[in-house]
Amino acid sequence: MSKKVKKKVKKEPTADEVVYEKARKFIKSLGPEIEEKFKNINGKTNPVAVPKKLYPDRTHRRNRALISWKTVKKNKLTISQLNTFKNGICVEFINDDILNDISELDETYKELKNRIGSDENVSSIITFRVEDGDPGATVARESFKKFESLESGIELKKIERVSKKIHVDAGYARFPGQKNEFWKGNAYYDISGGKQKKDSIKSHTSEDKLNLFNSANEYANDVVCNDLYITLFYFFIHCHDIDQKFNDKLEDFTNIKQECEDYLRTRDYDENNLYEYCITNPCLTYNKGILTDPIEVKKISVDDFKEQNTKKPEHIALCHNESADKQIIKFDKINGCIVSAARPTNMFWMYHTSNMLQQNHILEEYITLEAERVNRRHKIFEKNKE
Repeated sequence: MSKKVKKKVKKEPTADEVVYEKARKFIKSLGPEIEEKFKNINGKTNPVAVPKKLYPDRTHRRNRALISWKTVKKNKLTISQLNTFKNGICVEFINDDILNDISELDETYKELKNRIGSDENVSSIITFRVEDGDPGATVARESFKKFESLESGIELKKIERVSKKIHVDAGYARFPGQKNEFWKGNAYYDISGGKQKKDSIKSHTSEDKLNLFNSANEYANDVVCNDLYITLFYFFIHCHDIDQKFNDKLEDFTNIKQECEDYLRTRDYDENNLYEYCITNPCLTYNKGILTDPIEVKKISVDDFKEQNTKKPEHIALCHNESADKQIIKFDKINGCIVSAARPTNMFWMYHTSNMLQQNHILEEYITLEAERVNRRHKIFEKNKE
């Protein structure tokens, strides 16, 4: 008797997947440069607060991520909220974090401490390394020595990837960027610098290949990734010359624009509705619905998205209103998931030069500061004329 072959049930695409796919195909029709720009929206992140050794050269936003205990505490995140990092989150106890007696009163801290080196979706590790404000690695060095002298009951084992056989047997041809079961150990330390350069303390050699963690400050789950893509696509189709590019496909263009609007109207986040976010963003309000750099105050062209050279003034950058360096990570109650600086209510397009000028300021703050500078210059110039 022959075995019955189980038929795969075809999953109906969700609303975000439908609109995302149509937007993706539209972008693909514009050529490889613009397609690459849009692929990088979710396919490439920055190593915000992640040591270079632990960060993959290129990783998707949805992949396994690293977050510091300080960031967890600052943003008052719970274990259940951390568990919404769908592909694994690892909490990093840096330097004296693991020695802090006061933190022992925190239930989240205690639970995370119990998960050091585990392969649960929410795991944790111990690291000793340079942080901002400690260029000489004094805190890292002293914390490491203190930990070594204590009877903590925790044996430091350097983190490493699991063997190739394990991930191949699990169905992954390449080392997967998801799930905490594909790495082992519990510690990473890299202490060098200061007056004791000869006494560097390192857990890994230059040959050790880790590349394990995306930054939690760049993370987004699948739905949020699609929302981000669609939001930025909606901004893009307001380039001042977009109509000229699609004279022969004006109906298709009009249809996809309407579908985007209809979808964005349905998508609410704690911060804002996505359609409202788009139409009230300075990059669309400055020139009555035409995509405009709010710092350069210059209309953006479709062709600007083709420029790959970051030194060229017309190079377009993906920009944050609230900088990822601020490490603000929220639990969005409406969507029941973690959102980082890479949330659709926080991103827009600007020229690369404007992005550099903005630095870590919220856009509104920068514009206010710039107006104050202009006013001061004006007063000086007027005074010099007297």
